[in-house]
Amino acid sequence: MTEAGALSLYAALLRGECEGDEALLASRQIFELVMNNVEQAIWWKDVNSVYLGCNRKLAEYAGVADASELIGKTDADCPWGQIEQARSGTVWFRDHDRTVVETGRPILGLREQVRIVNGHVMWVETNKVPLKDLRGNVIGTLGTFVDISERIEAENELKRTLAELDERVRDRTSELRAANETLRREVEERVRLEQRERRRRAEAESLRDTAAAIAGSLQLDDVIEQVLRGVEQLFDHRRSHIALYDNEGELELAGQRGPGRDNLDDVEPHARVPDPLVPVTGEAGLSGGSGPVIGGDGTVILPLEVADRRLGYLAVEPLPGAGFSPEEVGLLATIADQASSAISNSRALMMARSLAAVEERQRLANDLHDSVSQTLWTATLTAETLARTAALTDPETAQLRRLHQLTKGALSEMRTLLLELRPDVIEETPLADLVYQLVGAFESRKSAPCRVELEEIPELLPTEKVALYRILQESLNNVARHAEAGAVEIKLATDGDQISLQVSDDGVGFDATKVHEHLGLRIMAERAESIGAKLEIRSAENQGTTVSVTVTSVVRFPR
Repeated sequence: MTEAGALSLYAALLRGECEGDEALLASRQIFELVMNNVEQAIWWKDVNSVYLGCNRKLAEYAGVADASELIGKTDADCPWGQIEQARSGTVWFRDHDRTVVETGRPILGLREQVRIVNGHVMWVETNKVPLKDLRGNVIGTLGTFVDISERIEAENELKRTLAELDERVRDRTSELRAANETLRREVEERVRLEQRERRRRAEAESLRDTAAAIAGSLQLDDVIEQVLRGVEQLFDHRRSHIALYDNEGELELAGQRGPGRDNLDDVEPHARVPDPLVPVTGEAGLSGGSGPVIGGDGTVILPLEVADRRLGYLAVEPLPGAGFSPEEVGLLATIADQASSAISNSRALMMARSLAAVEERQRLANDLHDSVSQTLWTATLTAETLARTAALTDPETAQLRRLHQLTKGALSEMRTLLLELRPDVIEETPLADLVYQLVGAFESRKSAPCRVELEEIPELLPTEKVALYRILQESLNNVARHAEAGAVEIKLATDGDQISLQVSDDGVGFDATKVHEHLGLRIMAERAESIGAKLEIRSAENQGTTVSVTVTSVVRFPR
């Protein structure tokens, strides 16, 4: 029957014009019409996977002229069964049939490759459902598959396209990442260079300001302060200090600073310090040559030198756990060079001023000695001669004696002044003469008599003579200013290898537990300490004052 006839018969069936066999025939014809005009291959099998029927599309795939030719056959008789592969002891096309039959559940959307007539291989999407009788027993399977080769190819093409796209994205991402990394490094390098340039500019400005400040000062203390301030501005550090050699070749602390700290809890200013630039046997922690020396704690010690002459050193201590880079050490060396020149210039200026002062004092001493001193000596001699030879009244004699006393005291004052103008003369003048000059000057200022007891003593060292002279001078000054004494006694005596000087007065005295700085007692104590002498001051209110100084002699040459 043709398709048109089958459709007419189905229409008559729907109108109720067909009954019995005719109606059954109409239903069958319609079923076959539908089965043979769909794109899916359709089949049904018994529980042993034997074909019971199929549509025209499956017959075409199997390479048979009519669907009835597959009835009673299995997949092994079809082209796709000729490439069967073992799976768990059974062929692949029976696995899913058995699963559907045994479980009674369908398998849907199964994708697989099959070989059809003429050896063509295609992708299909298979659906298998169980066939059941009226009692619900599974009596076989109903299956369909449709050619999805184009879909699979499209999906594969899409996958390839996506893979290529992913690869391109990865390549581009890698390129962008590399470009970003290059850009990041370039930016970091530029930032680093800019920071370095700013730091160098700031360092150059600080060095310029420091150099200008150092060069702009001629006072040694100011130079040292400017150097330490410059170090503080340029570097983060814990402490910096400068030590200089004194006239005796010993190092003493000239200045120190600790950024952010008011109290350096360290050695006192001008205190003696060890020389870290002198190698010591067994000493560890120092490295370096003639240039900067790096201590074990990272402290940088830089020699202060001018024309191969060592002036001292500059030391900069880093923060705990930190250190200084080679560039920073180089900057410190530059500051040390500037400091060396400034300190040398300052000392040269101080020496020039000192020499000028010495020359001026020498000139004044010569002028005073040649003019005023000679005049006073003449006046004293004249007054003394007149008092002995001239016939004068008692009042005139008293006045003449008073004039003689005044001129004699003025002459003593002048001689004392000449000693101050020429300190080296003190070392050359016998101690007894120095004592009498001080006594004469004292008696010219005060009416209190001064009794002197001097024993014969060996020659003292110059430093000892100067110290005893200054202590006696300060003691008499204190008596003249504060004691209101009626009498003063001076004793210079020896006892074995000890020489003692004692100055006593019967003045108002003072409470020795409340010593005032203006009495100059601290100065006397320092002078006594400088020669290893013992100084003792005894006093009480209204009981006078006694100043005693005792020095132990060393090997001396007789006068």
